[in-house]
Amino acid sequence: MDQRVGSSSRDILQRPVPGGHSPTTEQRRTLDLAGEIDGWGSDLDPARRPGVPRDKAPEIGVESLYPPLPQQPARIKIHKSTEHGKLTPVFGTSCPPRGLSGALRDRAYRYSEGRLPHWLTLLLADRVNVVEDLAGDLMCLRLPNLPKELGLTARWRHDRAGVVRKAAIAGLCVVAVMALRRSRRR
Repeated sequence: MDQRVGSSSRDILQRPVPGGHSPTTEQRRTLDLAGEIDGWGSDLDPARRPGVPRDKAPEIGVESLYPPLPQQPARIKIHKSTEHGKLTPVFGTSCPPRGLSGALRDRAYRYSEGRLPHWLTLLLADRVNVVEDLAGDLMCLRLPNLPKELGLTARWRHDRAGVVRKAAIAGLCVVAVMALRRSRRR
């Protein structure tokens, strides 16, 4: 067989390099170069393969890292996905469902999380909750601080160009609506 230098069929040495030999099949069975070559023996018989004891999965048994958490008592109504059999051990209680948005959330959690009505009803419930909170503020004679609640001060601090762009677009929309209304009056 011709000795080759590279991968091309034209890379043939001008004259053969002396030395070197290929071990026979019997020599290969007894040869052990694991100390000299990384990965040596990975294709050997599993009985002789050096990494075989490490291939076994550890037997962990019933050991667990953490003890089971005690269940937090549910003193208010907590929504739970239909995919889960029980409540999580710990859950939030800061925003209990109430009013129309709570009824919408009750309705949403009748559907599976994989269904579109579940998520659309939750989105609607969030929007209704915003309106309920604004109405609640006005009923208590408290004016809502819209710039703070909408995060406009943070947006102005971190993204002034975006705020200016959105204000310009909103201004153009208002001017366009006013011009449209004036043209209809004539």
